Amino acid sequence: MRPTSQPDPSLPEVTYTHRSRLRQPSLLLQDIWQDLLASRELAWQLIYRKINMRYRQSLLGPLWAIIPPVLAALTSRVLQQSGVVDVRTTEGLPYPLYVMFATVLWQLFSRSLDMPLRAMKEGLALLRTIQVPVEGLMLSGIGELLFDQGIQILVLVLVFAFAPVSISWGAVPALGAVLLLMLLGISIGLFLVPFGSLYTDVSSALPYLTRFWFFLTPVLYPPPEQWPYSLLVKLNPVTPLLVGVIDLTTTGQLKDPLLFTIVSIATIVLFLVGWVIYRVAVPLLVER
Repeated sequence: MRPTSQPDPSLPEVTYTHRSRLRQPSLLLQDIWQDLLASRELAWQLIYRKINMRYRQSLLGPLWAIIPPVLAALTSRVLQQSGVVDVRTTEGLPYPLYVMFATVLWQLFSRSLDMPLRAMKEGLALLRTIQVPVEGLMLSGIGELLFDQGIQILVLVLVFAFAPVSISWGAVPALGAVLLLMLLGISIGLFLVPFGSLYTDVSSALPYLTRFWFFLTPVLYPPPEQWPYSLLVKLNPVTPLLVGVIDLTTTGQLKDPLLFTIVSIATIVLFLVGWVIYRVAVPLLVER
């Protein structure tokens, strides 16, 4: 008789079933957490490869990360001196410094919004070739985002250190608001992954959407107080977080703590729901 092969006890046991994990939320969350831990090495390798490939043939390298906010600050200075823009101070900051600060925060949000869909498209070939945790793609995208935006924030800190402005103790909790702003962009981007992977219209329309969204966000101007423009800006979920970061940094307190709290809680809920949708949808998208 042929000896019966015994399973290797060192290998993990995987059970395949036709039932959706959505019917067992506790097991689904457990799988997500385990895959997050298992995908750390994959995420690190992807981060290193992406950053290395991007800057290998670049003459300026990481300097490209700080060029947009610097150009925005210089442009705002020229417009102010020429009289085209009549804004003296915003949130206790000189107008060019405010624009530079707000531009860095807006870029963090806009890049976070685009990151999930971009990471999905870049990793689609990898997912079709080998079985890897889908969380690894998200972790690599977040790591690449933190690398680029970390350079901008570091330059911003140096500018504030030499600028004739005072920084409050609220700059420390403002870092938490910065993470919430990034989380808001990622949360919305997670909901776009299923549609953007099936229809190219989403990725084509996203730049126009963010461009229009940019002008509804107080980046080039202080938050308006005149109705109905004040209502439009307040309905923008980016406004409470972006203005909150600036308020905490300059004055140490929030002008609208209730709205900031509501948007923060909604951001965390959207992120958790969006991550579950991303986890369930990606295997189906790979099969298509």
